[in-house]
Amino acid sequence: MSIDPFPPGKSDTDSLSVENGILRGRDGWLFLWDGSNDVSRYYTDPGYFGAPELAGWVTLLRARAARCAQIGAQYRHLVVPDKISVYPQHLTAPLRYFDQHPGARFARAFPDDTLCVDILPDLRGTRGNFAARVEPGGGEAEGSDKFFFKTDSHWTFEGCQVAYLRLCESLGVTPCDLSKARPGPGKEMVLDLGAKLSPPVLEHARFGRVLRHSKRQAENEMVRYNESEGLAKGTPRFVGCMVHNHNDQPQAIAKRVVLFGDSFCEFRPHLLTAMLSETFRDVHFVWSTSLDWDFIAALKPDIVITEIAERFVNRLPKDDFRVSPD
Repeated sequence: MSIDPFPPGKSDTDSLSVENGILRGRDGWLFLWDGSNDVSRYYTDPGYFGAPELAGWVTLLRARAARCAQIGAQYRHLVVPDKISVYPQHLTAPLRYFDQHPGARFARAFPDDTLCVDILPDLRGTRGNFAARVEPGGGEAEGSDKFFFKTDSHWTFEGCQVAYLRLCESLGVTPCDLSKARPGPGKEMVLDLGAKLSPPVLEHARFGRVLRHSKRQAENEMVRYNESEGLAKGTPRFVGCMVHNHNDQPQAIAKRVVLFGDSFCEFRPHLLTAMLSETFRDVHFVWSTSLDWDFIAALKPDIVITEIAERFVNRLPKDDFRVSPD
């Protein structure tokens, strides 16, 4: 997709409404723009994530897949597109190199390859009527606009389902029925992007509680800290969180999944970790972009999945992480 720059005579920064790293788009849409992640550079600086960075990822993912195959495990990698990649039509900013953003580069590097699961066409509504397969969450948005919150950097219940359904298809498994997990009425709240503005911007948000049959069997100290005080005090610690969910229902697929990911997966009961836990017998989630191969070897999983938000891909994982199980 080509995005036209601002008219001649205007600079790339003219007319942009950026506050505390947040770009105000059209119709109340907010986007991460600069700050520690330099998100805008993926779309405006062709050298920020170029051929060398992509080559590093291709080598890494191929090596991961080969190592997983040695232990009899399937491997899948998922890049969660940034909101800018999904909703460029809601921006007021010029995106001179939109076609070079990492998600597009990954898709071109792995054409028709199940190793790297491409969900951007589904989120953008450009690959058939995929949205019709997503359980409605009761939100006001229609079509592809329902897949991310306007004032948050994260996807909604419906957006997460898109990734879940595509992962299931890639793995050749039947997705579970999530109709009873649909979000309730929700409430007005301040989400992560809206919280960075002054005054804060509120949004009516709904969250579904996915975990019904699967039960948590274990969590480490970091998760216990977050749930007892870290989240409430606004001092959470995320990287290194680990949970193990077990599903003893007869319809659960008798396979063990190890999932390494970030806030789009979560240890709480409402996103991708939970959806996979309702599907498979055992799911072990670790909040990390790097793998712990000793942890994987000890569990002997049938499936290994890695997930990373697009804005983080400029830091190539070293796969030297060590999970603290307690």
